[in-house]
Amino acid sequence: MSEEEVAKAKGALKVLLLEKQILGSAITTIFESESKGIISENERDHLVEKYKVDLTRLEKTIGEKQKIVDLHDLENTRRQLINDYKFKMAEIETKIENLMSGKRANDAPPTRIHVPTQPQIATIPRITETSTVDPPSRHVEAEVTDAEKRIEQIRTEILQAMDRLEQIETEG
Repeated sequence: MSEEEVAKAKGALKVLLLEKQILGSAITTIFESESKGIISENERDHLVEKYKVDLTRLEKTIGEKQKIVDLHDLENTRRQLINDYKFKMAEIETKIENLMSGKRANDAPPTRIHVPTQPQIATIPRITETSTVDPPSRHVEAEVTDAEKRIEQIRTEILQAMDRLEQIETEG
């Protein structure tokens, strides 16, 4: 669907909605005229019937144009969410690579970063009597914990965006 087609549909939709409003006003005027005694009930029904046909035609056309506009909006939203997802994933990958290369530069063994499938609360590793941790490795663990927290936050944002997209697609 081209931008030109969407622009035409939006323009037509504005005109159709105005026309629908005009028809609605005409029908209201007819009912008010009947209640004031200007026209009879039969005359009201005859006039309203003519406008109802036009209103039905308008609503059908409005529905078609609205589908075009909604489809275009949903496709744009989907594209934007996919781009945001790709950007966030690239950002995460870059941060992971930076953390991994930074640890290698310090001759510390690379720490495996686990991205859980479900949100979890970050845990602090327990130090037992048999294990010893020197101050530099505690600092590395703190960095990894912060990195894991940030990764989890980004992951949660991505999942929420994907849920919104799925909800938009099911509503459309």
